[in-house]
Amino acid sequence: MSMIAIKHSFRHRSIIDRKNFIEALRTNRVLVLFSLALIGGMMFGAIFARNAGMTALDKLDFLFYSNFKTRAVQSITSVFAASFASSFIFIFVCFLCGLSMWGMFIIPAVLFFRGFGLGLTSGYLYAAYGFKGVLFNLAVILPGAFVCCLAILLAAREGSYFSRRIASCGTSAESGTISSQKMKLYLLRFGAILALAFSAALLDVLFSACFASMFSF
Repeated sequence: MSMIAIKHSFRHRSIIDRKNFIEALRTNRVLVLFSLALIGGMMFGAIFARNAGMTALDKLDFLFYSNFKTRAVQSITSVFAASFASSFIFIFVCFLCGLSMWGMFIIPAVLFFRGFGLGLTSGYLYAAYGFKGVLFNLAVILPGAFVCCLAILLAAREGSYFSRRIASCGTSAESGTISSQKMKLYLLRFGAILALAFSAALLDVLFSACFASMFSF
């Protein structure tokens, strides 16, 4: 194959990939916007962590399970319960937001707040312990937190969709009401999201059991 043909093929493939990428962004624009809210919260939390101490982390521990100093000494059951509870709170809030026509406006703030907690913990670990804190964050906290954030993002998307359906029913007489079938589907989807959060908590337990005892702060 000639160089001209190779260049043409590469350029054609690049155009197709770019179009597919743009189309994927348009199709999942709600999820993209919610991801930006989560990332924005992480960035703000990391910046805030420069002036935060253990007192701030202790106050937010129940929501974010950021008390990294106790992971090495807690039982597996305690680690799992704390990890799953922190995920469940945000998923449940997204579920409740989906049942309100105003919930779609609250959900981005929920994601920002979740990102803030993760950024706060990550930023504090780096500021207080340097490279050692970064390693602990990568080995112990982030694997489970990544899956947890994915579950919360999916919960936010489902809650936003359902909230908009309720809003359309309230503003248009032709739309009618939410059918029982749609409500069942909403519940089933959140059940699947909770299963994902369950797996995130198991992952958190696994990485905490394997690596947390290797660090001392």
